[in-house]
This record gives sequence, structure tokens and C-alpha cells, in this order.
Amino acid sequence: MKKALLNAWPSVISHGEEWQSVITLELTALPDKIEFEEVSGDADTSLERGSGNARGFAAVRDETWKPAYKYSFTLHGVGLVMAPDDILVADGLIKLVRIQPDNPAAPGSRRGHYPAQNPYSPWEAQPTKEYPVQVHVDVVTEYPLCELPNGKLVQIEQTPGLPATVTFRFSRRPLKELLRGVRLGIDPGHGGRDRGIRGPVDLTEKYVALEISLELCRMLEASGAHPVITRTEDEYLPEEERVKILRAGNPALCVEIHASGSDDPLAQVYRLAAKQGCEDSQLLLKEIALALRERMGITPESETLPPRPGLDIPCVRVEPVCLTYFADEANFRAPLFRKRLAQCIYNGVARYLHKLKTQAS
Repeated sequence: MKKALLNAWPSVISHGEEWQSVITLELTALPDKIEFEEVSGDADTSLERGSGNARGFAAVRDETWKPAYKYSFTLHGVGLVMAPDDILVADGLIKLVRIQPDNPAAPGSRRGHYPAQNPYSPWEAQPTKEYPVQVHVDVVTEYPLCELPNGKLVQIEQTPGLPATVTFRFSRRPLKELLRGVRLGIDPGHGGRDRGIRGPVDLTEKYVALEISLELCRMLEASGAHPVITRTEDEYLPEEERVKILRAGNPALCVEIHASGSDDPLAQVYRLAAKQGCEDSQLLLKEIALALRERMGITPESETLPPRPGLDIPCVRVEPVCLTYFADEANFRAPLFRKRLAQCIYNGVARYLHKLKTQAS
């Protein structure tokens, strides 16, 4: 049986007290050898809609993102059955995974572009001394990797079988170092008797806002941050009470979470709003907008956030779901969809804090 890479997917797991980003590869048999290399310099992370190789996500070119951290794995003796692929991970640590064969006659080769008639057909390129059978897996991260408890940048695990699996484990400590101890305000809109917008069936804005907020809290807490959330259940809170809770928690910023809607049931309307005249609020809005465009393929409209007396911190309002659009209401019932929305906000907040830290140094 030929050795071939069949599939690949990302995940985030808890490994003891360590949270890890994991890339799992599925193969017909284990590779002859795996080489690991830390690549310096800017990494090309551009993905274009319609390119045919942005699997699983609505990926778009993001001209503002210029990470410089790439880690390359070479799987020797392995061909490629799956299509050469860019997998947009966007889990806060890993930006994307790029899978390419080494042979220039193979579709998607890193040695040259081959205009494949059918990129999803099995790769049958013949190995030579100059171009042996091997596959490159490039992992591009948003921040430099930190060592795992065993002192390595990556833990490589191989499990024989059919299929065989190879896993790459990375510490998420860069995010903990960025977010540890930071107090972040989260304000899920509406609640109780104030249900907000209602979807075509029965989904309400108060539920949407709370579910995204709770998922975001879990992500932040896993990274060592201290979320200050105004409500954790279906209860009505007047504006004065919300501001009182936030002021008592002394957060560095506040993210209000709502849903949008339209009189047109087929319209897809998404909005972000930031404090007028507050540069930090505008920067936070920009980072969340880019994360939503990158992961969900949506481009929210920008608005001005009404003043909140007594709250003198950077504030943004996020409306990442168009509740009156039937597809958004249906999608929101899936836990993975809610997690992706929360991940976008998490990524935007983390990038915002990283930029502030970089500017301060």
C-alpha cells in the first residue's frame, strides 16, 4: 500500500493543566521520517475566496495581517491523496495550515504551480532522486511558539493503524502570557422581559447574546483572563446596573454583544460600533471586524456607539448574527457556529491587546 496523506484537521484540547492547539493528520501508513524546521521571515498567509483551497471556512485575503512565524514539517515517503490545501484554523494561536507536495509535477506543489485539471484526484507523481515522495505541512502561527513542559516547541505523536495518525501539539502559552490577569468586560445585550430581535422561528436576541458571551468567557478564562460579565442568565438589567457591574470589575475594555436584524428576511446585515473619538475603541473594532471577515466571511457595517455615562474605557458593540435571516437562525442552533463567533471576538481582542503591548514596548 502506498503511503499517502488522507486528511487533516485542527482542534484545541486540554492536556493536564496545559491547553494545546493540535493538528491531526490521517494517513494510510506512518511516514518514513518527519523533519521539523522553524522558518524565519514573513509567512505568506493570503487566502482568496474562490481559490479552491480554503477548506471549511469562508476565507478571504487579509492584506493587513503579516505574521512572521512559520513552522514546517516534512513527511518523507508520503504522497498526497487529499487536495493541496490551505486550512484556515484561526484558533487564536495557529493562523493556518498549508499542505503541499514536494514534487513539481504534483498539483499545488511548493516547488511550482501546476494547473491541475482535477486537483482532487490522487497524486501519482513518480519519485526521483531530486524530487522524492514527500509532503510539506506548514503551520503558521500568530505569535512565536512557547516550549511545552517537555522543553520542545512541538510534540509529535505517531499512532500506527488504518488509518494511521500523526499529531502535532503546540502550547497555547503565548495567549496565556498575553491575556493572563487582564480584566475584560463582556456585556450580553437584552435579557428577561427585554428579548430584543426575534428570528423567523423563535430564536431571540437575548439568547444569542448570552450564548456567545458565555462561550467567549470560557475561552478567555482558559487563557488566564478575568472576564467581567454583566449577566450569566436570562435576566433583565437596566443600563445603570450594567455600568455598575462593569465599573466594579474594573475591566480594560468592554465588548457589548447583540444581534442585528432587517425588515427584509433575505438581507444579511452585520454591524460593529465603536466609541466616537476613542482611538483604542476604533482599533478594537478593526481587529474584531478583520477576525469576523477572516473566519465567517462577513463584513460588518461600522457605526458609532452611543455614549455610556460612567464607562470611560474602550467599548465596542458586536452584532455578528443577522437574526432575521433564516440561515443565521438555523446555523446558530449548532454549537460549532456559536463557538466560531466567540472565537472571532476572542481573536480580535487578543490581537488588539498584542498591538497595545507592542506599541508600549
